Amino acid sequence: MREGFDNLMIRSPLEALRRMRRTRTQVVITRSAVAVLVVGALAGCGGVSAQSSAVKGTVSGVPNTSPLAGIQDDRVYQVPAAEAEDRVETMARMGSRIIRVDTRWDLIATRRPKNPKDQNDPAYDWTAYDTIVDTAAKRGVRVLMTVWGTPAWAADRSVARSKRYPDFARRPRRAGDYGNFAYALASRYAPRGVRDWEMWNEPNIPLFLRPQYKKQRGKWVNVSTGTYSNLAKSFYKNVKKVDKRSRIAGVVTSPAGDQCPSSCPKSANARTSPSNFLKGLNQKGRRPPMNVVSHHPYPITRPRTSNFPGSSYIDLYNINRFQSEVDRTYLRRKKLWLTEFGFSTKRVGEYSMYVSEAQQAQYLQDAYRRVRPNRRIRMFVWYFLQDNAQWGSGLLREDAKPKPAAEVFSIPMAPLSAAPVRRGGRATLVGQVRTARKATEVTVQQRRNGVWSPLKRVTTSRDGSFALRVRPGSTTAYRATWTGDVPSGSRQTRTSRPVTVRVR
Repeated sequence: MREGFDNLMIRSPLEALRRMRRTRTQVVITRSAVAVLVVGALAGCGGVSAQSSAVKGTVSGVPNTSPLAGIQDDRVYQVPAAEAEDRVETMARMGSRIIRVDTRWDLIATRRPKNPKDQNDPAYDWTAYDTIVDTAAKRGVRVLMTVWGTPAWAADRSVARSKRYPDFARRPRRAGDYGNFAYALASRYAPRGVRDWEMWNEPNIPLFLRPQYKKQRGKWVNVSTGTYSNLAKSFYKNVKKVDKRSRIAGVVTSPAGDQCPSSCPKSANARTSPSNFLKGLNQKGRRPPMNVVSHHPYPITRPRTSNFPGSSYIDLYNINRFQSEVDRTYLRRKKLWLTEFGFSTKRVGEYSMYVSEAQQAQYLQDAYRRVRPNRRIRMFVWYFLQDNAQWGSGLLREDAKPKPAAEVFSIPMAPLSAAPVRRGGRATLVGQVRTARKATEVTVQQRRNGVWSPLKRVTTSRDGSFALRVRPGSTTAYRATWTGDVPSGSRQTRTSRPVTVRVR
């Protein structure tokens, strides 16, 4: 839900370079900034010399893996190559297993290609994405390419330009143009290891796809689901021709919707709710194929346990409703990717809810404990890496210094349940060492009399996940500490943010 995204967009690589020069002190993440992150992670680590013997970090009834953890960086394709490499390496060091990248059709193909399925057509400029993909491969990080943005030459000219919405949001005149581009894109990057794709971004809102509605016989009728169905069918067919083993996600909805048609504004630019978008795709004759369903569950409140019946909003805290709605369509039982999520630490124009930096870290922990036991959710991506003037959900501040949430992202740990346990009862701690690239050992510590002492040394699963049952005699704080090699090859120590298990 990047409601202010039209204000952020850089329309051309040349403009990107100019803007980078103007805002260099705010945008560039250098290796020295990564060093600050590492120092912060090292601070306060307790000793581990008195560890008990290692135990296998699995608990009955708790999945022994976590959803694939990712970060999106909105600038990585807009900056010079050396800076892009730094940003990719930063995300890898922070523990991102996959990097979500806006793959802009309108910037790669600014003019119509003569041979659109040929990746070597001179109309294509792959420079920025070559850097991203090759750097990620060196660091052992996967890349998720989210492919969107209509070039001017491909736009449906019957859709009027808008002062409010960017030109790239106009729907393509021919879905086949999008499919041809997908073929060239997959031809270039599937051999380099890119297997994960998303078909468009937030096609249920006019910021990314217009029009959403059309007036027919005096009534506003949704047309974006029909547009999207054609785009997705063409994309899926062409990518699968190149790579049958590719993983292609569709839907990719923003969480926000308007209660149309009952209270729809008299405009083609109302937002389609995720629920209605699913219903539209499920109509006979549409039903585009996909391997996975994507959604962006940005929260509208702080973490909650109650929900709003009939709301037009799907966030992390009513994601079960979204799963049920998926299961009432042809997409029944598909796995889910949650590919944008975050809490802003400042008020911005289009997303007024904001929290403190400490709350952002706490709510990231809470989000991890919620997605960990959900076997449908296979990917969870934080949006985004670094704050800018218009958006504040970064793990890093505008000056590239880490927020507390950066540490939580690297090694999240939380009680599986937020409810207090009875005296003598047990609680389950779940966590993940995201910077590890194989099974490793993590030491769970507890705080007694103001001192951190080892409780258990736990062996993780291959993706760094672990779970441990504890039996606190009273309200107790826990944390996990780990020492090992991070993707940059250096040996470092990471410590989770403390969590408390309350005893009633």
